[in-house]
Amino acid sequence: MDTKKNIPLIVGLLIPVLMILFVAASIYLPGLFVQPKVSFIFSYGGDYYSRSQYDILNGRITLKSANYPKKESNQWSEPRRESKLYLYDVIRNKSVEISLEEAQKFFLDPSVKSPDGFEITRGEHGFSIFEILTTHGGRWDSSFITGHNVSKRLNLPYKDRYYSRYLDFIGWIIE
Repeated sequence: MDTKKNIPLIVGLLIPVLMILFVAASIYLPGLFVQPKVSFIFSYGGDYYSRSQYDILNGRITLKSANYPKKESNQWSEPRRESKLYLYDVIRNKSVEISLEEAQKFFLDPSVKSPDGFEITRGEHGFSIFEILTTHGGRWDSSFITGHNVSKRLNLPYKDRYYSRYLDFIGWIIE
């Protein structure tokens, strides 16, 4: 077997393999070196009227009064549900339920982007042929922390697909 004759064949087969490896490395390697460092507080679980019941004043979380509509006697509805507060530790990728008093001990920044350049996003509804290469495709029931060309799914304490039950971001914990 003459290897000089097979060089074009070897190169022709090697180029697509190298391209696949390059694309995979460019997608997955940044996630190994860039990690979010700022944890955050969010609420979850309430009904439509309790979704935005928390506010930030002077860096501290406060409870807003809920303005529930008056219920008609013949109107069927579920009992009112209050939101629960959670602290999300981005280092451990874990959330823990906390009380309002515990949350008030933290100084919070309600900005969309964290001080280290990340933000909380929801997955998108739909399907893409490139779903294997994208983190968000078809994951409309999930939330992600994204930034610096990195996207990681949040490990949340619930698995609920109803549109009104996504996490309600409150603020980044500033140390």
